Formats: sequence, C-alpha cells, structure tokens
Amino acid sequence: MRLAQKRWGLPAAEIARIFRHADVCAYISELYDLLHLSSYDRALDDVENHLAAKKCSPCCRTDLKTSTVF
Repeated sequence: MRLAQKRWGLPAAEIARIFRHADVCAYISELYDLLHLSSYDRALDDVENHLAAKKCSPCCRTDLKTSTVF
C-alpha cells in the first residue's frame, strides 16, 4: 500500500478503498509465492494490471467515485 500511495499520489484511505473494491488482498494471497520473489515495483505492476482488468485503475478513478461498493 505504501508504494501504491507514493506512485499514485493518493492518500492511504483512497488506496485502501481501491484495494478493497478490487479484492487486491485476495489476488496477492493467491499469487504470494510468485510476487514475493520479485521486487516491490514488479509486484505493484502486477497489482496495477489486476486493477486495470477489473476496471479499477487508479488512473481513471471515476468508476470508484460512483461505485456503491463502498
């Protein structure tokens, strides 16, 4: 979360909402063996790809602002 916060320039609460909305923790736990072998930057790249696939990219957060999931 801290690397995402730094890279995306968003507050921690916003990162937490994005991660919750896209179930990032479950994604990371499923792929932990692969992700922990790479750098934090590569792991965040994978998370960004996951977010893009779920249409929850932090670059276009309008979907998150109108979502009722939160």
